[in-house]
Amino acid sequence: MTERTDLIQTFGRKAETDRIAQLLGGGSAGYSGTLIVQGPSGTGKTRLLLESQRAAERLDFTVSSFLNPAAGGPAGRHEAASLMAVLDSAAVSSKPRLVVVDNLHNVPEELSEAVASLAHYEPPNNSRTAPLIRIIGLRTGLQNPSMRRLSSEFAGCHRIELGRLSEATSTELAADVMGAAPDPKLAAMISGAGGNPLLIVELVQGLREEGSVEISHERARLLDERIPRRVRDLAQHWLDSLSDKARQLVQVAAAVGGSFMVVEVASMLRETTASMLPALNETIASGLLICPGEQTVFQHELVRRSIADALPAAVRQALRQDVTALRRQHCLQVPMPPEFLVTGGRPAGTPVPGSTDAPAPLPAPAPLPASSTEPGIVHRLLPALLMARSTRTEPLPLGLADELRASLTAVLQAHYADVELTGTADAPLAERADRITRNTVSLFADGVQRATTRARAILATHQGRDDEADAVTATVVMSNLEWAVGNLAEGLRWGQRAVQCLGPATPPMWSPYVRLALATKLSDIGRFEEAEGLISTARTEAEALGQPHTATPSIARAMLLLQSSRLQEAQDSARAGLEVAAKTGGGWVVPVGQAVLILVALRRGDLASAADYAWRCRAAVGADSTVFPSIHFDWGECLVATAQLGARRTAELLTTTYAHLLTSPQLFVEEAAAAAWFVRLALAADDMPLASTVVTAAERFAAANPGRPTLAVAALHARGLLERDSEALRQAAREHVSPCAGALAEEDLGILLSAQEEKNGALGAAALRSALQRFVQIGSQGDIERIRAFMEEHGTPVTSAPRQGRPATAGWEALTETERSIAHLVSDGLTNRQVARRVSLSPHTVNYHLRAIFRKLGIGSRVEVARHITHSA
Repeated sequence: MTERTDLIQTFGRKAETDRIAQLLGGGSAGYSGTLIVQGPSGTGKTRLLLESQRAAERLDFTVSSFLNPAAGGPAGRHEAASLMAVLDSAAVSSKPRLVVVDNLHNVPEELSEAVASLAHYEPPNNSRTAPLIRIIGLRTGLQNPSMRRLSSEFAGCHRIELGRLSEATSTELAADVMGAAPDPKLAAMISGAGGNPLLIVELVQGLREEGSVEISHERARLLDERIPRRVRDLAQHWLDSLSDKARQLVQVAAAVGGSFMVVEVASMLRETTASMLPALNETIASGLLICPGEQTVFQHELVRRSIADALPAAVRQALRQDVTALRRQHCLQVPMPPEFLVTGGRPAGTPVPGSTDAPAPLPAPAPLPASSTEPGIVHRLLPALLMARSTRTEPLPLGLADELRASLTAVLQAHYADVELTGTADAPLAERADRITRNTVSLFADGVQRATTRARAILATHQGRDDEADAVTATVVMSNLEWAVGNLAEGLRWGQRAVQCLGPATPPMWSPYVRLALATKLSDIGRFEEAEGLISTARTEAEALGQPHTATPSIARAMLLLQSSRLQEAQDSARAGLEVAAKTGGGWVVPVGQAVLILVALRRGDLASAADYAWRCRAAVGADSTVFPSIHFDWGECLVATAQLGARRTAELLTTTYAHLLTSPQLFVEEAAAAAWFVRLALAADDMPLASTVVTAAERFAAANPGRPTLAVAALHARGLLERDSEALRQAAREHVSPCAGALAEEDLGILLSAQEEKNGALGAAALRSALQRFVQIGSQGDIERIRAFMEEHGTPVTSAPRQGRPATAGWEALTETERSIAHLVSDGLTNRQVARRVSLSPHTVNYHLRAIFRKLGIGSRVEVARHITHSA
């Protein structure tokens, strides 16, 4: 495989081809092993497998190919029997054998046992046994239940991830196909393929076939920018593979433009964000859409144009008019930076995964090492485990456990080699690091019972050495699991013990996340000052570790600020954390930050933004396999659905989609007003059994945790609503630790008393005015508008004090101090980058504030900002 092959010319995968050549070379020297090749549609996975077969034949391998496993039935049983026969014959083969299985994501039940046997096959140790190399192709994002079961069988396999090609490699690939370098216009068109090699090949071949390029003096000049039929057919093929609802979503989004907010498309389809989620997730899995930063965009601009052009012109025009009217109505402005089309939102200079600009390190011929010896994956997985409020419901995805083992071992060996520990050197360094690694990885379990059993087993083996990494991790896991099932005292005890266990044997990377895990629990029960202190210490430790670790303290503090009803600070902290996560690959924490933004937007009455954040949150959960379940994701979606659907239809969802929320200890402890909110919803829907179910669950939870007054107050609030008990509501309004929950209880009291007009009408009005004032102090515009609407409908006078304190929503008064500073600097002619240096923010954040200034002032340009300030002066 040293000569230039058709595969390299076609799909630009030289680094991956060389990697397979080294693997096959090791096989001819006696090495047996397994390679997993993964990639989205069009990245050349099948072509790479075919090229591997050609190379193996040149090296005198016996090749057995299963490139398209049957869908099932007799054909599937035949494929299974054939594969088993290959394994049987390998044991007595005199020549090295290559077995290729493609499209493992479509493997039928009939092949499951055979593929598992393939994963675990080890040739007998005798002189007649020849090496067996297995190469397995898997399309990312389309794993069925059978595939998920099989994924755990392939621990220890080497992996090649086929991502998008870089812009430079894309241009080189096009030049290889055409035999000439593209001119700037053609290069720009090629960039619209988003690094998909199949799309690039179809584009340039289609342009040549249709006479749209002229090749002269080794230069290819674009003559016609129309998208060729080859690309349109490919786009239609990808579109046809989607469900009806997902296909309709993609068609509308394509007509809307390069980027969109999900609430826009949902509104145009007369759907809600909640009802659109399955289709949205399907489009993400298909690779057609991505969510870089704050935009939802098409991964391939050529595909978007092809899909949009396939719609009748009148339909496109109508859809664009609809979205323009919708954006004007909601003041939604969603610019699309052009770099997203090429880089997917990555910072300039960041290598594209799978590109030939940044090839993965080649394996040694024998044995092959794990797929990564870099500690980077620990930055993703370990924090996710320590900060989880639950445990995984299935094993780690294919190959991820092996990556974690390799990089975690490297981290531990480096740490234990650098520190001098007394009384712990009972085993060689490598053996000790390997034991701790295996223990730690085992805690990424698939179920509460298994995780608990493993954690207790690890702790039982540590006597006097509780500061070792696996013991500290097991202690935090015990804290998380107890907390998740509602044993708050035990959860706190284990969490405090974990912080106390931090010592010389604990690698520095563990410390901030152990503290943050405890801080979030203290914040849940209203002990905000203690939680803030732990977060501050954790932030200092994280900063010493480097930027990838600073996102989590910001997100954790954002949740604390939200629970203490400091909405603006919560929003700022969440955005700061998300900005760092976007730059450093901390994808696991992104959904938590998005959940904070959902709840802040709802409090402020901004349903459009809340719905869009809900979509981004769910997309982030689906995109990162290290994300653990969190009740915040579902809670935010449920609140958005309520705002869109109304009480009665949401009550129906609570018996199906969101039924687990009704009795969730996690939700009741993390959201002080959740139980009362469910009761309020059930009463509005005239569903007394639903209301009673929630009250009973809240009271049982409070009784099981007698030392937690926040739970008792939450249960009292729910019971007061159900039984129309004004004294219970008055007490809840007084004793809720959460300012928002207290204001909600006072609102409920005011509504109850107002219904008794003759006896308590004045008292009800006073309670409503007090609740209104509390929401004004919080800045909860959505709650303010709701109370005002109720008071106006019932003829209850509103005093001037709350109205004067009501935050402005438009004009100069609506601008925050930061926005005013930015407005003045922009009016002086400074660029976003110059402004960023003046106000100590990133240019991205300055751009966000500038869009907010435009919206609040009702303008659309920097020149108008200067004009507005001049006229105001």
